[in-house]
Amino acid sequence: MSWFSGLKAKVLVNEALAKHTTLKSGPKAGLWMEPFDKEDLKALIKRCGHLKKEYFILGLGSKVLFKSKKVPLVIHLGSDNFKRCVFEGSDIIASAGVSLNKLLAFAYENGLGGLEFLSGIPASVGGALALNAGVGWPVRLEIGTFVYEVEVMDRLGRVRTLSQEELKFEYRGSNLKSRVILGARFRLFKKRRKNIRIKMDKFRDYRKATQDLEHPSAGCIFKNPNGQASGRLIDLCGLKGSRIGDAQISAKHGNFIINLAKADSKDIVSLIKLAQRKVKAKFGVTLEPEIQII
Repeated sequence: MSWFSGLKAKVLVNEALAKHTTLKSGPKAGLWMEPFDKEDLKALIKRCGHLKKEYFILGLGSKVLFKSKKVPLVIHLGSDNFKRCVFEGSDIIASAGVSLNKLLAFAYENGLGGLEFLSGIPASVGGALALNAGVGWPVRLEIGTFVYEVEVMDRLGRVRTLSQEELKFEYRGSNLKSRVILGARFRLFKKRRKNIRIKMDKFRDYRKATQDLEHPSAGCIFKNPNGQASGRLIDLCGLKGSRIGDAQISAKHGNFIINLAKADSKDIVSLIKLAQRKVKAKFGVTLEPEIQII
């Protein structure tokens, strides 16, 4: 009898993580588990704690690079019960598994503005909150600004709602990374749908013009240090287009590493280290990864 017997969840054995990350690279997960609902997730988390089993919560995989040879257990909130949006006045309550595209479409349908800058970011609500997803153009805008409260589960399976005062959002980070994010309440504002669409298109068009969206990637690899653009520093080191195996620093955006075909995780890590080493030597700046490297 397996340790997860009796749990209500979709279970896949030796699931290729390359299928579940935007970089399209990575090892296999020994177990891939998708709990049916919140109670099943709680039972799974509690059993993992009791048996001291490590796990990784994966959303849409847009800011993660798996370099391990094998990941024992990945939990994905992929069932419909984790993909719900509810409209209340000027608020939207969205489950962690909701994609940002779905969240923005729901906000548009209900005439609520504020989150248009997230247009085109391939992330789930849970992942976006953990990393405080945002943009630096034309001004710095981040998802945390619009969050009123977040429902979370701890490593013992206990559920609580964190108020705005308890939440701490920072540049590409938050105090939510040690918890399982279940959902959030976003406080938005009434806006004409026409104007919401114009702004969403503006941000989407800017991404298309400046970022390499034709190849698999994890988006920006590094945080911008002290107001400087990491992509520009990498470009000034002459690294655009540098390639190791099928991994390449994009010729279009220096802060993107793209997968040309079947890039191996170790080749992507090698390019990350190359960029860090060259930028440190030329500018004395240490580039800090924005992505999670597991």
